[in-house]
Amino acid sequence: MSSPARDAQKETSHEYSGTSSDRRSLLFRLLLPATGGSAVALLDLSASGTPDILHAIGPLPPGLQKAATGRIILSSEQNRNGDTPFSCPLPDDFSLIGYPVPTRSSDGKSGLFLVALCPPGGRFSATADRALQDVADELANETADHPGKSSLPDREESLRVLHQFIERTGKLSRRAVFSLIHLNLDHLSLINDRYGWDTADLILAEMIRRLRAVLPEGCFLSSIGGGHFMVLTPPGTTAVTTRSLVNTILQISSTPVSLDMGAIPFSISAGWSVYPQDAGDANQLILAARAALTEANRTGGGHERRANAELTNTYAITSNLEKDLLKAVEDDALFLKWMPIVDTASQKIVGHEALLRWTRPGHGEVAPNLFIRYAEEVGMIEALDSWSLRNACLAALRWPTPLRVCVNVSPVWLVNERLAPLVDTVLAETGLPPGRLQVELSECRPFGPSDIAFRELSRVRALGVRLAIDDFGAGYSSLERLRIYPLDQIKLDRAFVQYLGEDMRADEIMYAILSLARSLNITCCAKGVETEHQMALLDANGCEEVQGYLLGAPVRDSHVPHLAQA
Repeated sequence: MSSPARDAQKETSHEYSGTSSDRRSLLFRLLLPATGGSAVALLDLSASGTPDILHAIGPLPPGLQKAATGRIILSSEQNRNGDTPFSCPLPDDFSLIGYPVPTRSSDGKSGLFLVALCPPGGRFSATADRALQDVADELANETADHPGKSSLPDREESLRVLHQFIERTGKLSRRAVFSLIHLNLDHLSLINDRYGWDTADLILAEMIRRLRAVLPEGCFLSSIGGGHFMVLTPPGTTAVTTRSLVNTILQISSTPVSLDMGAIPFSISAGWSVYPQDAGDANQLILAARAALTEANRTGGGHERRANAELTNTYAITSNLEKDLLKAVEDDALFLKWMPIVDTASQKIVGHEALLRWTRPGHGEVAPNLFIRYAEEVGMIEALDSWSLRNACLAALRWPTPLRVCVNVSPVWLVNERLAPLVDTVLAETGLPPGRLQVELSECRPFGPSDIAFRELSRVRALGVRLAIDDFGAGYSSLERLRIYPLDQIKLDRAFVQYLGEDMRADEIMYAILSLARSLNITCCAKGVETEHQMALLDANGCEEVQGYLLGAPVRDSHVPHLAQA
């Protein structure tokens, strides 16, 4: 049995096209030829009397969702005799026949109607009445069996209506716009785990009820699976009005849902895009709203974001990123660039830092902070680190001069107590002398429990490998880490270096760090050195090593003569 909450447990692709496998879609496809009409639709008139299209197949007349049409349908249904369908003419010379779909509403009345429509000059078939009644009964049974669930248009219907909105907007004035709002019930998987799928479905049903109560006339609401919903505002709705509507939607979660087990709080996140300012076609409008929703979700839920070019571009790059990145590891499609490290006293290169890079097919070179952060989020960082460490050591063996090779790894290895075995294995496989390898862990990442991290770092250092903290001063508890962990070097974050000679406080902080490192017998390497003045200040105050664009930009092996030699 299908369940919106249960669907959220599955891998859901938020595409808005393709054929729906929903049973209702099949029923409607079979019903359409049986009626002889041009379209069939399930309408909801319970909220305001204005028809809300829950599901449809076939082209619908443009006036179907007007309040006047709703009044015509309700009046015709009240004058219906016995079990015969009600019928009525519509604007634009369309004709309509239909049946009410009984539901368990509090007042005993039904607001759902199954209708068939026929264009001017057309005629319904002789079997139309019986076919409509059979499907109406089927829908009534479905509603009775699942009173907590609410029927909404699906993805296929959403895409069809979205194209209609774009077409209608194009016929209006040049400044006419409308918006697509992508909503999701926050933390649905957690709600499933804590309260169960049935309770999650009741929360979703209440969320839909509240949404319908606040959406203005002419809005289109649909369910796109996994606790996600789409709202289209009527053509002519400005961005200012949409933002106000979005904030109103977020407020519907201010009151918890009252159930037998008690009051259950919930929250909603929203991402929205405006046509045509944020996107010029349906697919891009959907993509932009999804990108904005993803950004809103990063803040923990209960927030909204409007799409912009940067968000959409980033989201497009990260789409299918995991699959492409995994393939890059398997196909050995990653590569290293090398940043020289220079001794300040002798002005000679003493080592190179290996920087992982990736050229993604169809996208070009991806920013390292983007794909490395993503790898950490999805649990792929160990595969990247293993590749980097192994290939950096192999490359260092080909250098004509036995310089130091510095490789960044994620602190996640410390928590798992697997860093020492990895380093030991790589050294054994490549034959690199341990003293030439320096393992660097970013200060910007948590190290986990300090006792576990200490044990693992001690094991690595016992192999004869140097240890360094990278980005020192930009992350977590720097001084505490200096006290606890067996370090050989700290690499000063570029944020300290860039203000040297310009900011007295930056100068004093730098001098204090260098003095502290000397007293602990730890060397310092300053990153981001870009001017001769910065270089001179660091040299004068005892910073042993430096790296930065003043000394050389990151390059591949083939672009560095002394590295390219066999």
